[in-house]
Amino acid sequence: MNVLEKYLMPISAKLSSNRYLRAISNGFIAVMTANIVGSMFTLIGNLPITAYTDWLKATGLNAVFALPGAVTVNLISLYAAFFIAYHLAREFNSDGLGSGLISLVSFLLVTGTGTYFAAAAEGAAAVAAIPSEYLAAKGLFTAMILALITGRLYVWILDKGWTIKLPDSVPPNVSNSFKTLIPGFLIITCWLIIATLFKMTSYGGLHQFIFGIIQSNLMRFMGNNIWAWLFFNVMTGLLWFFGLHGGNIVGSITNPIYTPLSLQNLEVYMADPTAKMPNIFIGTAFTKTFTFGGVASMMGLAILMVLFAKSAQMKTLGKLSLPTTIFFINEPLLFGIPCVLNPLFFLPMLFLTGIQGVLTYIVMSIGIVPIPHGVQLPWTTPGIIHGFLQGGPVLAIWELLMILLSMVLWYPFFKIQDNKFVAEEAANEE
Repeated sequence: MNVLEKYLMPISAKLSSNRYLRAISNGFIAVMTANIVGSMFTLIGNLPITAYTDWLKATGLNAVFALPGAVTVNLISLYAAFFIAYHLAREFNSDGLGSGLISLVSFLLVTGTGTYFAAAAEGAAAVAAIPSEYLAAKGLFTAMILALITGRLYVWILDKGWTIKLPDSVPPNVSNSFKTLIPGFLIITCWLIIATLFKMTSYGGLHQFIFGIIQSNLMRFMGNNIWAWLFFNVMTGLLWFFGLHGGNIVGSITNPIYTPLSLQNLEVYMADPTAKMPNIFIGTAFTKTFTFGGVASMMGLAILMVLFAKSAQMKTLGKLSLPTTIFFINEPLLFGIPCVLNPLFFLPMLFLTGIQGVLTYIVMSIGIVPIPHGVQLPWTTPGIIHGFLQGGPVLAIWELLMILLSMVLWYPFFKIQDNKFVAEEAANEE
């Protein structure tokens, strides 16, 4: 415990206070609404009911339901470029809107335009258009890197005072527009030079360079590596054991990697709902197929407390916490029993969901259980419902089995704690 507190706490504190990681995390949170809305329409248009989907195709409504996904999930990098730069500027107490706008323009600039043909026929008219390929998940790393650099340069230029200052009598909205003029010109010029230089290389563009060198390799490593996932899963539980928000701290590192993998699955699903999903480890869409009630799958613990607790403390706390754990809120258990800094619960906090995750990975790898297709659902979506929306009835059944397994794994630790409370209550009565 002392060693962990000595070495782990400072590292986690630095990660949670890092402005750049917070900007990335807050940027993803900001675009979550658009992703969820687009994903819900994708679900509506692809419910696993053959008669229903045939009717949508016959009426043309399938194209209508596909449109929200096309302008939300398929443009995720565009939105991320704005909001990450916005939040980074806010981290330095600067104007976020100016930073976000310059980042958005810069992202479109390095994306560039291409020549396309209206139809694959002789004499078809050629049109210039922005390629959508790098506006979706494939351009996400470029968006993050560009937004962080743009946001930091924007703040630095403002701190230097390189702005056009108008009299106080000028309305603030006009004054702010002129304030961002010089930073915008300088930053956009820098990205224009970079984009031009990359066109002269064998990569052909900044997107191709970053995706080929960084993003594709990270996604390949994280997307098919059970050991990498287990490491981050254990670290999440360890941080929660000390009362730190492990999901936010570890997520600031893993979300930029798992989010593109999740969006890859969603793109495949949108193109062909019957296709096999390419990635298993896709962040919360994967973990919520076996984790219920927050960290350490504490919904199973809450059910045990309601059904089998002998102590009044555990019974009452179970009744209070079970409704919230259904929606992945487990703070009443973390700090009420407590689980935090409770040596008895150290092992389940670290390894319980790891065991469930390995089992889930195995059954998905061999094709017994479908891989989640990455639809962006609200984080409070209850288990079983989550499974049905992510993969149909088979995945929903698997989630039910995982709830039962979590009860089995939690039982010995629950029983020891319950017996302890029973003894304490008996001593108090005497």
